[in-house]
Amino acid sequence: MIIEIDPLDTLFFRDGKPFSMGEETWADGVFPPFPSVIYGALRTAYFANHIKDIGKANTAEDPTKDLEPEKGLRIRGIYLKHGEHFYVPLPLDCVREKNGEKDKAFVLQTTKINANASCNCTTEYILTDNKEVENIEGAILRISVLQDYLKDEADSKFSIKMFSDLLLTESKIGIGRNDQTHSSEENRLYRVGMRRLEDSFYNKLKIIVEFDFERLDDFPSEGILKLGGENKAAAYQKINEDISVCEPKIEGQKFKLYLLTPALFKKGWIPEWLDGQTLNGTYNGIKLRLLTASIGKYISIGGFDMEAKKPKPMRKAVPAGSVYYFEFEGDKGEVIKHFHKESLSEYDTKKEGYGISFVGGVK
Repeated sequence: MIIEIDPLDTLFFRDGKPFSMGEETWADGVFPPFPSVIYGALRTAYFANHIKDIGKANTAEDPTKDLEPEKGLRIRGIYLKHGEHFYVPLPLDCVREKNGEKDKAFVLQTTKINANASCNCTTEYILTDNKEVENIEGAILRISVLQDYLKDEADSKFSIKMFSDLLLTESKIGIGRNDQTHSSEENRLYRVGMRRLEDSFYNKLKIIVEFDFERLDDFPSEGILKLGGENKAAAYQKINEDISVCEPKIEGQKFKLYLLTPALFKKGWIPEWLDGQTLNGTYNGIKLRLLTASIGKYISIGGFDMEAKKPKPMRKAVPAGSVYYFEFEGDKGEVIKHFHKESLSEYDTKKEGYGISFVGGVK
């Protein structure tokens, strides 16, 4: 099932930084929201329409959290829609020329490191270009361009968009209140940067979510759900548009993995099944060697555990758009089966939609 979420008001999604009113006056937010936020909103929407099941929430009978792979609620993809086009985070092995066109990017090339070179890299290859380039933060590209990128057929330069051009930030000023008297307290003034999901021409930015659920017939095809800080309302409806990414084409014994959503790995920036020293590993019987990677600065992901009634552990995640290049032994079909549009995240976060990856070709 694919739904389109259209916020009815401004939204605010907290980042992982601590915030204490009075000590700090500005609360930072993030966009897009973390997959767990979307997952929680979908669960709430289900139970709001099935009050008789509310007693099963967070129990062994919870229909949304069934432990069997093909059951329960499982997010398969999170995208954005602006106008008539669908967008995804820009792969982080894409850069732009310094002092060049700000809305154009291109893909870096892999180069084997000279054995005599002085380099502190642990990988065998690096991503480089003979131009003077810079990284691009907060960029997205059309899903049609991503398809060309994954087939290693992207144009020498392709168009991108920046979040800053698609969102309007509206400051909200508030003051903390006493929990007992509900009156305002001194030195508790704060400001929040609320996000209105539209550009300066009133073109809306919508969140697209693809998910599986064994009881899809019980999930309303349209309705209202709560989203972000202050439980702001957002309308959602089922859509029938095709946003699928084409079946990848692998030539030779190399491929790259693109992360559509942030991934949580127990060993930091690499999955648990890779050796941190040799960068060799085995995943579902496929022997792999990490050649190089382009990852962004880690993001901190926490949250509140409603079942345990306490904050979740704060963990560092690899950001969306990160790219890993691998060499493998074995069947190409097995690589596609186990990596393409599958979650690689750890810490029991697969069903929430963390670490969804796409397979791309490497020449």
